Amino acid sequence: MRSRLTWILRKVLGTVGGRTLAVLLLLILIYQAWLSVTALDKVADGVGDDRDARGRFAVDVVLGFPPERFHTLELQEFGRIRGTTENVLHLHSVTPDGVDAMARKYWIKEIRPGGE
Repeated sequence: MRSRLTWILRKVLGTVGGRTLAVLLLLILIYQAWLSVTALDKVADGVGDDRDARGRFAVDVVLGFPPERFHTLELQEFGRIRGTTENVLHLHSVTPDGVDAMARKYWIKEIRPGGE
């Protein structure tokens, strides 16, 4: 079985297309790892401390630029938009899973506890 797997890998990696596919898969894995590592530093202390009866809370999402329609629509998936202030989108009714998903977006700089 092991020799068969080795033979298949040699055949696949012996072609230009196979090597290209292997490099692309490696780049995708590196990018996903980078998103996971940077997501850890984006969430400020205290996010999720002030939960309502349903376990949801408010957050302020800091961007490095004024938010556009695309960013507003993307973040509506994770909570309700309360408004914007310069480079900050204010959301409420956000879940912990929503915070994790937002933190993986490369265009978000920081997620802070939001004020009601």
